[in-house]
Amino acid sequence: MAKFVDAADWSGVPLKSHDVGTRANRKHSYPFGGVCYATEGEMLLAKLLIEMGVPFTPNVQFVLKPPPGRRSRTDVIFVPDFIFNKQAYIWTDENGREELIHGLEAKGMNPDQFTAKGRAKVRLLRETRGINVRLISTKEIRAYLRSGTLPMRPLK
Repeated sequence: MAKFVDAADWSGVPLKSHDVGTRANRKHSYPFGGVCYATEGEMLLAKLLIEMGVPFTPNVQFVLKPPPGRRSRTDVIFVPDFIFNKQAYIWTDENGREELIHGLEAKGMNPDQFTAKGRAKVRLLRETRGINVRLISTKEIRAYLRSGTLPMRPLK
């Protein structure tokens, strides 16, 4: 079992949900617990996190500076679906590999649908602030919902 140290930099990051354009009166929104989620996968993941007692804030906005040498000079905005209120968890994948995570981002029906742009934002957040957000597909979320739990535990 690997030993993890949480070195996340949360300076200047308020735990505040940002409006990402999903409202209850939109044709495709999924209201649950006072929040309107953009996808069914996000709503199902919120239900599972609540059932597991994992504290979270949805849609926390990060403003990230692109690393030196990148062509883009503008800030990158990333709003992950779920941040675990500045707490770290250990995720164990189906092969038994563990990783430290601070949140989840529901993307697409299958893992092979994760876009390069989505992966790049996750990587930039991890590289610049040490905050790791795991991408998770709706297919995976449904499987975890059937089992009643996500394969994660708090870092102690």
